[in-house]
Amino acid sequence: MKKVLVLEGSPRAGNTALVADWVISGLGRGWRTTRVRVADQRIAGCRECFACGKVNARAGCAQRDDMTGLYGLITAADLVVFTTPVFCWGMTGPLKNLVDRCFALLNGKNLLKGSRWALVVTAGGDAFDGADLIVEQFRRLAEFAGARVVGQHVVAPCPDRRRFNRDKPLAAAARSFGRKLDRSVKAGRDKR
Repeated sequence: MKKVLVLEGSPRAGNTALVADWVISGLGRGWRTTRVRVADQRIAGCRECFACGKVNARAGCAQRDDMTGLYGLITAADLVVFTTPVFCWGMTGPLKNLVDRCFALLNGKNLLKGSRWALVVTAGGDAFDGADLIVEQFRRLAEFAGARVVGQHVVAPCPDRRRFNRDKPLAAAARSFGRKLDRSVKAGRDKR
C-alpha cells in the first residue's frame, strides 16, 4: 500500500480542504492517507542555526516542537501533497514554517532527494494573484531538494463558499488530478 501525506496549510476547513478531499478520492484504492492540519501543529520558524548540518541520517533540527514528529512522515511518504490557499500573495504562515523547517532534511544528507511532491492551491483571485508565486516557490524548493514534482492543481478563482461544494466541474478536475497522481506514482515515474 502506498502512503500519501497531505500537509494542509489552511487554518480553516474550507475550500482548500474540500479540494484536498476530492484529490484524495481521485487517488483511488491502494493508498493509506495521513492528513496533517499544519495550523493545528506547534511549528516554529527555522532559526538558521545550522545544527541540522551536523546530523546526516535524520533531521538534525535543534528545535523540539511538533515538526520533530513530522520529519519521519515526510521522508516515509510515497507522495507528499502540500495544500494551501493564497494568503497575502503566498502560502499560509504555518505551511511556510513547515517548508522552511524541511531544510533540516537537506542540510546533512539530503533525505528528500527523489521524493515525490504535489501541490494544491486555492485562490480567491485569478491564477496570477499569488497562486503563481506559490507555484514558482514550490518548484524552486523541489528543484533544490531534488524532489520530483508529480503535479500541481490550482483552483482560481474559487467561487463563493455556497457554490463551491456543489461545483461539479471543480470536483471532477480535482479527482482527475488525484487519478493523475495515482498513475504517476504507481507507474514508478519519478521513482526514488
